[in-house]
Amino acid sequence: MISATAYVSAAAHLRHIHRTYNTMVALVFSRLRPLTLSAGLFLLTACGGQQAESRTTAQQPDTAVAAASADTAAERAAAAPTQTPRSAAPPIIRGIYLNAYAAGSSNRLGRLLEIAENTEINAFVVDVKDEKGIHYRGSEVALANELAQPGELTIRDLKAFADTLRARNVYSIARIVVFKDPGLAQAKPEWSIRTPDGGLWRDRAGNHWVSPWDPNVWEYNIQIAEEVARAGFDEIQFDYIRFPEPYRRTLPPQVHRHAQGDRTDAVAAFLNTARDRIHPLGAPVGVDLFGLSPNTFDDVDIGQQWETLVAAADHVLPMVYPSHYLATHLPGVSNPNQMPYETVYKSLGMAVIRNERMRQVGVEPARLIPWLQAFTATWINRSNPYSYGPEQFRAQVRGVYDVGLEDWILWNAASRYDQMSEAFGRSTESRAKQWSGDPELNNLIDQFERRGVLAARERAAEQAAGRTTNREAAAAARSGDAGS
Repeated sequence: MISATAYVSAAAHLRHIHRTYNTMVALVFSRLRPLTLSAGLFLLTACGGQQAESRTTAQQPDTAVAAASADTAAERAAAAPTQTPRSAAPPIIRGIYLNAYAAGSSNRLGRLLEIAENTEINAFVVDVKDEKGIHYRGSEVALANELAQPGELTIRDLKAFADTLRARNVYSIARIVVFKDPGLAQAKPEWSIRTPDGGLWRDRAGNHWVSPWDPNVWEYNIQIAEEVARAGFDEIQFDYIRFPEPYRRTLPPQVHRHAQGDRTDAVAAFLNTARDRIHPLGAPVGVDLFGLSPNTFDDVDIGQQWETLVAAADHVLPMVYPSHYLATHLPGVSNPNQMPYETVYKSLGMAVIRNERMRQVGVEPARLIPWLQAFTATWINRSNPYSYGPEQFRAQVRGVYDVGLEDWILWNAASRYDQMSEAFGRSTESRAKQWSGDPELNNLIDQFERRGVLAARERAAEQAAGRTTNREAAAAARSGDAGS
């Protein structure tokens, strides 16, 4: 297995990947579907045409709206008045990620819809807002329009795009990057994370972040989410819903002027507020989490404590990419990138056990939908990288099914799935196995409980309800104390 140092040195090569694994390194060092005529017309009106065709590389991830756009959400709510947004989601979700450029290209979108029509794929996660701002035209959120970059507005008509997916029986999930927003941070420095001397805080890549505690940041992102839900997207998925990695030895402390609790209080409070606003529109709320979140007892130093967030969201999506783990992260997994089954099985197995223990104390946890790896991690061994294709896909989904789960979503930053689609099932059918736990993983969770998870589970319901549970941490975050 390569060293942690090699991981750090490779960080500059990760632009084509969904998330950085910087926090993981820090831990090592610190601890069936016919195309109708109307759908064809929607394809032509919703897409950005051929101009977007060559732009395939996504950036690294991990107010009122027009009355006409509100019709879809209202009709959806009226059609199933007794359903909750969570229960209205498909019983099985198997999806792929679409970057804004793939979504805005009629040719590429058409090809991806063909994959969905002929395989088990029934959901698309689509970039509607990332670190560059919104990716659709016609927003009525004034600040979002002000910050939008013209070349990034690849989706011409958001409602027509959502209607196209619905016509093809594809469940539409809108991905919204929240707190990693350099453009918003520069435009609204008063909403941003600051340094103790009052300057704008920067992460190791030089990016500014907005503060997860600032209510203006919450409102801005929730308005965008409401607009997208009203346009007809079935689900809202929040990404970068976390604090930036602190790197306390090399970066100044983070100052959050509006802090009212610890990091997990902030993330849970935002989710609680967002759900209250988005649920009336009929859409469930999902949240993307670091893959390590269920595999450690704390919040991974970024506000993603497992019990807290599974109590606050409808869906949680841990990014269990084998390439993003080190040999020290999971028991018996010495080379995670070349052990896709074992990595996914053990990481998700711990998540399933922790969710079940939440149910035992009366808290219904979020539905577990893992992100899986659909890319080759060329930075791990540049001379002879371990390729990810159909075989590695099969190994990962077997790990999902073997812990009793049905759902998964594939991440490829360029949104290219032709090779891997060879291994997709022909229909969306149940494949989950009966799973009664794993003694080794149960023992690990028992150890976590002695290190704080038991207390976290007891306070998760309080945090999910928006109640502050750590006032000392709030004071520290407001002042920039190193432990905040």
